[in-house]
Amino acid sequence: MLADQSPLVSVVTTAFQAEAHVARALRSASLLDTDAPMEIILFDDGSTDGTLAAARAEAEADPRIRVIEGGRQGRARALNLAIRAAKGRYIAILDADDVALPYRLRATLPILEAQPALAMACSEAIVFEGVIPRPPAPAGQGARVRRITPAMLYASNRITHSTVLFRRAAWEQAGGYDERLDICIDYAFYFRLLRVGGIGQTDTVTCLRERRDDSYFAARRQQDYRNALSVIRAEARNTMAIPLWAQLSATVRSVRLGAKHLCGQLHASSGTA
Repeated sequence: MLADQSPLVSVVTTAFQAEAHVARALRSASLLDTDAPMEIILFDDGSTDGTLAAARAEAEADPRIRVIEGGRQGRARALNLAIRAAKGRYIAILDADDVALPYRLRATLPILEAQPALAMACSEAIVFEGVIPRPPAPAGQGARVRRITPAMLYASNRITHSTVLFRRAAWEQAGGYDERLDICIDYAFYFRLLRVGGIGQTDTVTCLRERRDDSYFAARRQQDYRNALSVIRAEARNTMAIPLWAQLSATVRSVRLGAKHLCGQLHASSGTA
């Protein structure tokens, strides 16, 4: 990026105790294929391991990477602080344990540039455990884009956080991420964005998302997760029209999740694999 060019896109990553994988995430951001001026922000959320050292080493290799040592803030506030420090008109989120594919911005940026009414564009992801899979070829001209409605989002959150690209102006208008929450903050944020603009999703895969047993989300109790969903969905019902079919679908999914978790506990207590 030339010194006199302001970034069009800011890739924002927040990290807490992410020593094992933050360098991988930042390298994937550095390899994004785009003609747009870009910056990469790593906000360290009070890590006590080697996260900062790993991030600073990547920043030495790529001057577009800016490392912010923010102290322990919590996920939502860390994201808001990082975005406030960003200079780009568009914000691309990349979680510290995920991998962005090179064509991520080429798949999503044109959607927002062509449709001013959209607040956010997102795409598909492949979930993996352990070994990183071979990514698929980009869809190119054959990619399809659908609109994510409040009803669809209420019934099931199928948006991967590390694929989203949103307008900074929409983030400001929506009030940013909800700092009252410490789980499901991405889900709550999507509803906030839908109150100020649309969401478009392409079927192109642009992210490899790692599922880890030691992640912050995995460590939370299922009851915490269900409580957060209940709060978020209640606010959605109070602020937008959610049809009955979506409410019933969400209820069924919640019951199935609870039953699956209960079966897991019973198997664990009886020693069954």
